[in-house]
This record gives sequence, C-alpha cells and structure tokens, in this order.
Amino acid sequence: MALLDYVKTSFLVHLFFFVIFIISGLIVNILQVFTLLLWPINKSIYRKANGYLVYLHWSQLVFLYDTYSGSHIFVHCDQKFFDTIDTVHGLFVMNHTYDLDWLATWCVADRYGQLFSAKCFMKNELKYVPLIGWSFYLLEMPFLRRDFTRDREQLIEGIKLLSEFPMPSKTEKQGCGGAMHSKKSRKKEWFFSFTMVVEKRLLMFCEGTRFTPEKYEKSKQFALKKGLPVLKHILTPRTKGFCTAVEGLKGRVPILLDVTIAAQNSGGGDVTIYDLLLGKKVTFHAYVKVRDLNEVPTDSEEATSSYCHMLYQQKDKALGYFLEHNTFYGYDDTVKQYFIPPRIQPTLVAMFWYTVLGMPMLYYLWKLLYNGSMYTIVFTVLVIFLLQVGFHRMVSVTVASHGSSYGSKNHRSSTEKNGTVSSLSTANGDSFHENITPNVEVKKEN
Repeated sequence: MALLDYVKTSFLVHLFFFVIFIISGLIVNILQVFTLLLWPINKSIYRKANGYLVYLHWSQLVFLYDTYSGSHIFVHCDQKFFDTIDTVHGLFVMNHTYDLDWLATWCVADRYGQLFSAKCFMKNELKYVPLIGWSFYLLEMPFLRRDFTRDREQLIEGIKLLSEFPMPSKTEKQGCGGAMHSKKSRKKEWFFSFTMVVEKRLLMFCEGTRFTPEKYEKSKQFALKKGLPVLKHILTPRTKGFCTAVEGLKGRVPILLDVTIAAQNSGGGDVTIYDLLLGKKVTFHAYVKVRDLNEVPTDSEEATSSYCHMLYQQKDKALGYFLEHNTFYGYDDTVKQYFIPPRIQPTLVAMFWYTVLGMPMLYYLWKLLYNGSMYTIVFTVLVIFLLQVGFHRMVSVTVASHGSSYGSKNHRSSTEKNGTVSSLSTANGDSFHENITPNVEVKKEN
C-alpha cells in the first residue's frame, strides 16, 4: 500500500492521466462534431449519440473518484427517491459549497445510468473551455451570463429542452441501480443499464457560485439589505432563475429533488481534482427530499422566491446538523442512510483508454528517449514540462478561488472561528467510515 500511495503522488502518473484525458477528449469532440449530421435527421438519435460519446470521456473522472481515490457517496433519503430517480424527469436544487460537489452529482448519476443525460445550467465562460466546455455545448447545456435580462431566454430554452425529452419505456428503465433485479436479470440487462436510460435531470445551484468566506460576507450583506434570513453555512440563493425554471417546468416535470450536500475527506478541508489524483479520499453525503413540483407556489414571483429561500433555510439547518454530528443520520427520522455501490463501467472505460492510448504512448516515449538524440530528449522534456503546466491550469478551473464571484475570489480557508462561516472537519480521518457503518444500508441488486 505504501508503494501504491507513493505512485499516486508521482507527477508522471498525473501527467499520464492528463494526457489520456486530453487525447480521448479530442477524439470524443471530433466524433461529436460528426454527429451534427444527425441533427436535421433525428434530434433524438443525435442526443443519444452525443450522450454515449461524452460518457467515454466524463466517466474517467468518475473512475478517478470511485476507484482510483477510493472515495464514497452516501445518500440519506426515503424510498420515494429510489421510486422516482429512474422513472421521471426532475429538477435538482443543490447547494454549491465544494470544489467537487459537481463530481459527486456525476457519480450518483452514473450509478443510475444517467450521467450522459444529466443537464446543468453552466456559466457562459465554460463554453470556451476545450474538451469539457465543447462537450457541454454540443450536449445543448444552457449557458448563463449571470445577467437575468440576457439569461432569461437561455433559461427558457433549457427548460424547454428538458421537457422535450421523452420518458423512458419500461425496457429502458431496466438495469438502473435503484431497482431490484435478480443476478440472472442483471447479467442480461448490464448493457442496457450502460446505454438506455434517458431520463433528464436538470441541476441548479441557486447561489450561482461556490462558497468562500469572502463570497459569504457579500451574501450576508445582500441578505441584510434585502431583509432576507441570514444563512450560516451557505450563500443566499439568487431566486430569479429558480422562479423561471419552476414556472416553465410546472406541469411538465413532476418532481423537485431538494439536495443538501456535505463532504468529509481523510485530510481535512476542501478537496480538488488534484487531491483525488494524490489518492486522497473524500466522502460526500447527500440529504435528499423528493418534493412535488406542483406544490411550489407560482401565483407570483415573490411567492416562488419565498419558497426558494425556504428551501435554502432548510439546507442551512441540515448542513449545520452535519457539521455538528459528522453525518445527516438522525437529522430526519423519515429517511435512511444508503451506500449506493459504484458501477464497473467507468473503470472499464478508463482501462480501455489507458490501454489503447496509454500503452502505445509509453512505448514510443521510451523508444524516443532511449534512441533519440540529445536535441530530441531536450525537446521531449520541454513538451513534458509544458504538459505539466497545462495540467495544473486545467485543474485550477475546478477550484473555488478561480470561479465566479459573489464578491471576491480568495479561496475558502479551512478554519473560521467567528461562528458564521463554517468548514467541514474530519472525524479521525478515514475512521469516519467505520463510525457510520452500523447505520448504513447498501442499495444494490439482490
């Protein structure tokens, strides 16, 4: 284990992952461009083809979280979550508190075969980020500029897109993680669970940006100015987008999934993609309440905004409980704590790319260094150095300090002592997993 831990800290290993991610991403992007030929013929086929292609790229990050770093996700919910997660469209509303909370949603989506069909409102700048941003654009992700006057049209288009997708048939729902199947049935349906689920999930972070102490202070001042409740652990939500989304989805999408997410890791503080590459474990906990979207008041924008603020007050209270008890268990007697095991597909996809692209790359690199001239070796080392710089720049995109601002852009510190801005502590490192084990149910096929 010590050797494996040492290997995970090597920048050459990180560089290997980065280069494979870049090359595979370029291949996927090129193939996505060719799928544009399908758009005038059949939009449904175009969307499915794009979904399958991006899965070949995105699932490498799921592999990094689930398998490489050994991280976990626990879901605190009732049976209604499992009854609806793979049967109906839904609007997710979640707090945006961590650098990797978006990856946690990807991992949960993958457990139900829905990673390729999930949608999220994205900041407009991401449209121009190579690979991921281009995939987002070709997947018809709605991009926002954080100017509601200009964004209203994009919001409406995003809502229309979600409601356009057909609901899955009974056959298409087979193989999803929430349903119970026999081992024999599981073997028959394995491929379908990989490709056939077409439910749409639209994710909204109503805060519009990730939490930092500086952004929190701006949020606090805004709440005081507007006479809104001052939250302790999350930012005050921006409600105009929520109001537009609910107005457009009501009557078309039946459920609102109210998600409060919290994280712990074995090293303390927040974690980034780079920490996962180092092999650091992070445990995300998601407290989920399934609500009827039709119950959200839409008589006026003020009523809908008040409902959004109510949701975030409850999220703030739930997150406060987590900070005190290191778990959501016991916060709500109507829910249970589940561990949903990851699927093997992301690992298979990652191994495919590492074999098809990685092995030839390593062979030719060794051959070049062994037989090449001094100039060739110097050039190769220079290329490796530039790739390392590019790697750190790309990783920095996922860090809150480089994100958009509610106020300033300094990173959240790991400790705050004024009692208003919180950070997540660890519970004796990885022993936290042992502490919660007696209360956890494993959700898997019989």
